[in-house]
Amino acid sequence: MCNATNKTRLHSFVAATAAFLSLSACGDKDADAAGRLVAQAQASLDRGDYDSAFIYLDSLSAAYPRQIEAGRRGLALRPRAIEGRTNQEIIELQCYLQAHQATADSLIRLFTATQPSEDVFEGYYMANDAPKNFRECNTAVARLTPSGEFYIISSLAGRTTQHTAISLTADGRTATSGHVPFDPESMLSRESVRFSAEKADTIGSFACSIDHLVSSATLKFIGGKKTQSATLSAKEIHAIADTYRLSRSLSAISSTSKRLEQLKAKLQLARDQQARQSE
Repeated sequence: MCNATNKTRLHSFVAATAAFLSLSACGDKDADAAGRLVAQAQASLDRGDYDSAFIYLDSLSAAYPRQIEAGRRGLALRPRAIEGRTNQEIIELQCYLQAHQATADSLIRLFTATQPSEDVFEGYYMANDAPKNFRECNTAVARLTPSGEFYIISSLAGRTTQHTAISLTADGRTATSGHVPFDPESMLSRESVRFSAEKADTIGSFACSIDHLVSSATLKFIGGKKTQSATLSAKEIHAIADTYRLSRSLSAISSTSKRLEQLKAKLQLARDQQARQSE
């Protein structure tokens, strides 16, 4: 009976010892693998390959969460990786910003600013190529708000068409604006609809695509009781296209400037973390 018990205990001891040795071997392999990932992340940082560094560090966290020492070393490398990649993004965005600033600077000289007054509720920018007497013509002109928002104003004789949208056709293609409800209470003797950036974006983009390629385009006043047509000259198309281009550049400048401010704050945070680590 005692011999049987001793044999059972011996077998249990041998099995436990084998299991411990096996776990130790696995632990050593995991530690080595985790260490290699840290080394690869370090090498990537040294050569300025920050994307690869993040891949190695993320793999380390996901595959070996129990490797405390390797995890600690990897965590110490992250602020440096963040600093490097953020710096790269800042440089790229600064180049992007400069390109759009150059475009805006070259275009703004082709526009005239109208300030608010008793007759003008909101100031605006309008291309010099746009017709000055557009209120007396069947046409559509583009403007920019002081903040750089693109919009289009249509002008049509009479009030019988009651159009709610416009379309532009040239080179076998057509672009149509969004619809704006007709205002029956308007006291104007002509139909005039203001199409916001959201409604007019298709027209602005289309004007850019045909600018300098066609001598004219067909403008249609649609969505109402009937359809009316007018012809836009190459000069009028160019005015709409330049207004849209300027709007896009100003929008890009605004959004990029905001993003740069965010990145600069992120960069400073990464540098502060590295400074604390070195204390």
